[in-house]
Amino acid sequence: MSGTTALLPFQPTEMSPAHLAAVSYLARYSGNTHRLYAFQLRRWFAWCESNGLAPLQGVQRAHVELYIRQLGDSGLMDSSVVTTMHAVRGFFRFAHIDGLIVSDPAVYARLPKVHRDESRTQGLDRLELIRFLQVAQTLTVHHGALAYLLGINALRASEAAAVRIEDYTETLRGHRVLHLVGKGNKPATMPITVPALRVLEACRG
Repeated sequence: MSGTTALLPFQPTEMSPAHLAAVSYLARYSGNTHRLYAFQLRRWFAWCESNGLAPLQGVQRAHVELYIRQLGDSGLMDSSVVTTMHAVRGFFRFAHIDGLIVSDPAVYARLPKVHRDESRTQGLDRLELIRFLQVAQTLTVHHGALAYLLGINALRASEAAAVRIEDYTETLRGHRVLHLVGKGNKPATMPITVPALRVLEACRG
């Protein structure tokens, strides 16, 4: 599995079918998604190697089912098992589409059922958010700035962590705005709330 994240040069004639399928599949993604899926595939390849199994050709549904059970036995929660299988299922699906395998052994593999309690709080309530912001500011100005970007401007963790000073220096229609790269590598511009701007300025200082 070494080298699956090295997309170029792309030389199909020098790759094994499994390596070709992995590189072809991972080429669809970039950034954090690419790194996550590469990790998930390395885990699948390592399991196959430890069990004397080729990671692509000759794999049957029973092998995938056993791998899913092993993930659960390793201590992963059901939701984490489902997440870990995203790349493995995509790997086989596109290998089938590309004609590298006759059938997809993962398509009917049974995944754990994840039950979601819709009655649970979906986020922090007002008092919890206030406490979260207060505690963050007692640590460092950087923690405070990060907390406000997460809690007040509702940025994703990766978006907030990537904010630089030059990203929020522009003013549009009287409002300071933040330029960022959102989910799916899509550029976005959003106004910064006054409380968030204060802690950002303190952090910059």
